[in-house]
Amino acid sequence: MTHSTERPSVTTPPTTDLDEATALRLQLADQLVTAGHIRTPPVDQALRTVPRHAFAPEVPVRKAYANDIVATRHSDEGLITSSISAPWLQADMLEAARLQPGHRVLEIGSGGYNAALIAELVDPTGHVTTVDIDPAVTERATRFLTQTGYDHVHVVTTDAEHLPTGIVPDGGFDAILVTVDTWDLPWIDALAEDGRLVAPLRLHGYTWAITFTKRDGALHSDEPLIVCGFVAMQGAGAWTANRRTIPGTGVHLSWEDGTPLPVDQLAPALTREPVVAHTQVIVRGQEPFDALTLYLAGALPGFCRLSVDPDGENGVLNPPPKHWPGAAIVRGTSLARLATERIGDGDDGNGLYEFVVHGYGPHGHLAAQEMAEQVLHWQRNHRAALCPRITVHPLADGDDPASTADSAHVFVKRHTRVAIGWPIIPGTAALLTDDDGRYLLHLRSANKPIWRPGQWALLGGNTEQGETCDQAIARELDEEIGLAVPDLTGFVTLDTLDARGAFKDRVRVYHGTLNTPAHEIELREGIQLRWTRIEEIAEMTTDPGTAAVLHAHHNAHQPRGRQNAALPVVEVREPRDHRSRSIVGAHLVLIRDGAVLLGKRHPSSAFAPSTWHLPAGHREDLESAVTCMVREAEEETGLRIPERDLSLVHVLDLLDPGSTTPRIGLFFAPSRWEGEPLVREPECCTEWRFWPLDALPEPTVEYTRVALDAISRGSLYAPMGWS
Repeated sequence: MTHSTERPSVTTPPTTDLDEATALRLQLADQLVTAGHIRTPPVDQALRTVPRHAFAPEVPVRKAYANDIVATRHSDEGLITSSISAPWLQADMLEAARLQPGHRVLEIGSGGYNAALIAELVDPTGHVTTVDIDPAVTERATRFLTQTGYDHVHVVTTDAEHLPTGIVPDGGFDAILVTVDTWDLPWIDALAEDGRLVAPLRLHGYTWAITFTKRDGALHSDEPLIVCGFVAMQGAGAWTANRRTIPGTGVHLSWEDGTPLPVDQLAPALTREPVVAHTQVIVRGQEPFDALTLYLAGALPGFCRLSVDPDGENGVLNPPPKHWPGAAIVRGTSLARLATERIGDGDDGNGLYEFVVHGYGPHGHLAAQEMAEQVLHWQRNHRAALCPRITVHPLADGDDPASTADSAHVFVKRHTRVAIGWPIIPGTAALLTDDDGRYLLHLRSANKPIWRPGQWALLGGNTEQGETCDQAIARELDEEIGLAVPDLTGFVTLDTLDARGAFKDRVRVYHGTLNTPAHEIELREGIQLRWTRIEEIAEMTTDPGTAAVLHAHHNAHQPRGRQNAALPVVEVREPRDHRSRSIVGAHLVLIRDGAVLLGKRHPSSAFAPSTWHLPAGHREDLESAVTCMVREAEEETGLRIPERDLSLVHVLDLLDPGSTTPRIGLFFAPSRWEGEPLVREPECCTEWRFWPLDALPEPTVEYTRVALDAISRGSLYAPMGWS
């Protein structure tokens, strides 16, 4: 994300005739001011006052004042378990916390130095409590705080997941700063209303330092997100990567938020060359794109993080770096992952890259296309936003996390529900007319994966980060035709909806006049320019949104819209595909000695509670029915059945009462299998039992009875519910 470029009103004292530590401390503060991390005089004064080297006596003074972390404790495996954070990040977080004299502040994750900085900011009228789970860390912090004159800081050894009774002041803390990598935020109740919480929160494997204000019992982010790294939370709040390894490849997929999916079936996908879906979305070499990965994590079901063993032959092109795992999705036997391709050096020499998506497996092209479409959606609607808005609500007793776990841009944690809202920043388009009442259209390339390829459309494009729409349309016209149109004014807002009526994209349309022949205009992008009359657009391959805007202008009796005013809305809906869509389910008909295997559904099951049913499940995205059957059989019963040993024995064409979506039930019988049925999903099924085909138990799912009866009669197809 971006940082504020506003410079603080701070003064820097001279650094001559000072001891080395003081000179280095003031020099570091100067660097942080110049870089924009220090933005207010109190934070500046704190960083110039507290002796950082006194909290890191094991390292040379120069290293203590480097703009980097100082590791202070390691695990037996060599992992850093405690450190003094990088000064730039400490300054950013302290600025975001907006600490004032008299504030009561909780720091989670001790070290001493940051607590001393906080103590300087809240002065003796405030109170600072710092907690850590490691007694060695709190002993060290206590010792150094005492030696440096900050012995009034309250140091507590505890697991911060559950704060001890009496540690939270009446009314809650005015601010909470978390300095360890945390997967959840269980401290909402400990924060005062209107209090500030700054925490490095993990969302789908990446960590962002996020600043929240508590309002009406929930946390609301109000600062740009900062990509960062901290030591991992220990104790009850520790997170698990939920990592799965694709056999024999050295490729690992992690689901920290969301349900892990099977990965064994993905090994063959990595033995073939991937397909590449180009997005035409460009990023500069030093430009962060963490907002895109966060957007994809919420927008794509089955999202995960992909990492690889550095020395393995895994078939992954353009592997992600070790500490920045790639964005990926799993679709049955296929997967796709976000990557980049260098397309030039860029103006700064750091490179210019295009986002591409690599698809692996038999349906890798479809998975890649799905991810690429979301990249384009982010580009058109959200990229120009400074940051998303994050809201965190505590989970109340009795809440069902599963009820919202699959919602787009919602992450359900142990204690909280995290919802991410993405501001829509409109694209821009220019409706240019001449004195003859014609409209200037340009033909878009049909050979690029761009919006409306091969169609006639208005000039314009996306708003870039930090731009207003007025600035964006002026830039786009300069880039596309090299002209400035002085009288541009807002005309309408064009909203594109999909066939179901869901929002897809928004464009602010400007109207202006231009009386230059098309052949005299230098077209820098696209194929061709043309002045077009309204009656001609029906004979052209015209973007539907463009056609709607032209008709709105043609039918208007007076000019619409004003600069910076709310504009009338023109909606255009994409055509509906009237072909029927069905839900596909796979059902296992395992018969042994004249008896069929049935399972008793759990009493709290959403479908057919306390009722007998075949092992079954719905096909997942881009998964064949027979692959679904193999997966469901192993997940539910532990039985291992090769696909080649399954035969289709029945098709049930089912329309449930009151439903408008048909279901196709495919029933497969195995010729052989390995293992005995086990209850692998006790939350869904309580037992497996073989029942004689002529004496099925009560109650049995009705369509299961119908299908088994048809199978016993040798009937391959049966309709149910259509009459």
